[in-house]
Amino acid sequence: MKKGLHGIFLLFLAVFITGSCGKKSETAATDTVEIHIFDMVSNASRDAQAIAYTSQYEKFVKDFPDIKVIRESVAHDEYETKLKTYIAAAELPDAFMTKGTVLPELARDGEIMEIMSVIRSVPGWEQEYPGGVYEDFIVDEKVYAIPYQSGVNHCIFYNVKIFTECGIDEFPVTWQGFLDTIEKVKTKGYVPILMGNKEQWPLPSLFFNTVVYRYAPVEWYYNLRDNKGANFTDSQFIKAAETLQDLVKTGAFNSDLNSIDNQQKDSVYFNGKAAMMVDGYWEVATLDMNCPKDVLDATRIGILPAIPREMGGTGVGGINQAASGWGFGIKTRVNDSAQRALADYLHYVCGSDFATTMVEVGGGPAAKPKNPDESRLSPLYRELLRHTGASTLAPVFDVQLNAQIVDAFYSNLQDVAVGRMTAQRYAELLQAELEATRRQ
Repeated sequence: MKKGLHGIFLLFLAVFITGSCGKKSETAATDTVEIHIFDMVSNASRDAQAIAYTSQYEKFVKDFPDIKVIRESVAHDEYETKLKTYIAAAELPDAFMTKGTVLPELARDGEIMEIMSVIRSVPGWEQEYPGGVYEDFIVDEKVYAIPYQSGVNHCIFYNVKIFTECGIDEFPVTWQGFLDTIEKVKTKGYVPILMGNKEQWPLPSLFFNTVVYRYAPVEWYYNLRDNKGANFTDSQFIKAAETLQDLVKTGAFNSDLNSIDNQQKDSVYFNGKAAMMVDGYWEVATLDMNCPKDVLDATRIGILPAIPREMGGTGVGGINQAASGWGFGIKTRVNDSAQRALADYLHYVCGSDFATTMVEVGGGPAAKPKNPDESRLSPLYRELLRHTGASTLAPVFDVQLNAQIVDAFYSNLQDVAVGRMTAQRYAELLQAELEATRRQ
């Protein structure tokens, strides 16, 4: 796999041992100017990103009274729909959160700026980022978004008290042990694996991608993405989809998997009704802030075990998906004064000061934090750091692939999971979308 992605997290972990030193940005002077910001931080107390972003936004408003920030914030699952509307109408806000999936279209149409010149316009900002952090935002060797966050997409949060009650001594390290754990948990009446996939993205993004990496090496994904011979119709991908179907058939997941959302599933875990719950690194902050103490104290973090070669797997475990995921893009049609104001604003909400606050409340920033107060790091967050440091990190499919492929990846997996679509048909549909993008 590429070194850059893993390097992000090695450096991120090293911050807590050595600290990071960086010169505070000397922001450029701006005339009175108005900037339109579109983000998905709609709940200031929901998670670590929201807490850190809101803190830095409020600080910016105080520090830059001559810049009027028109900030439009909507919830995550409504955000992507509204962003698509803005793109279709060619009416992008001045700066907006984006994933790498839409960048090729925006770059091709000349709707979004190459971003390194903006970062370099604020002294010291470029040095606040570790190597490899831009990977999700590169189109034709140019960077089109400012990294905002970074972390692993797949964590299996599990309740050790429930495990003990079910006669399970440790998180399973083999595939058969994982299947046995599911059966033991079911026998005791608990939900084995809890997820909320109503919005369609959690199951593919947080779980299924990882299953694919148990059947296919990371190089397979790069070859798929870069049109170097790999395809969705390859046997490894089909076998991964069949494995997901098998897990659903055996009752590994909650029966309302596709009808509850990713936040509704939290209450089930908080009430001690599920042994395991799958989510991304951001769930640590949600647990720390909202989970009842007895359940929180019993919560640990695991990862999907390897699938052995005799079952068609690679036999390699420990591969986890990681991404910067979301970053900030800037539309091309902004004047110089607005661009300077946007640079100052985005440095506040993406740079090292933001990163320090985010780490201290349990989040995963893209920038290097400035000597965070380690006493504020929760036990579960420290476990997340150990978990991340022990993993081999790989890209997240739906952060980098073309948007139309991702739409098909999301929407059809619901049908695959419940047996309304075969794994072969799913692979063929995705391959058709892949071929269409290759012809563009």
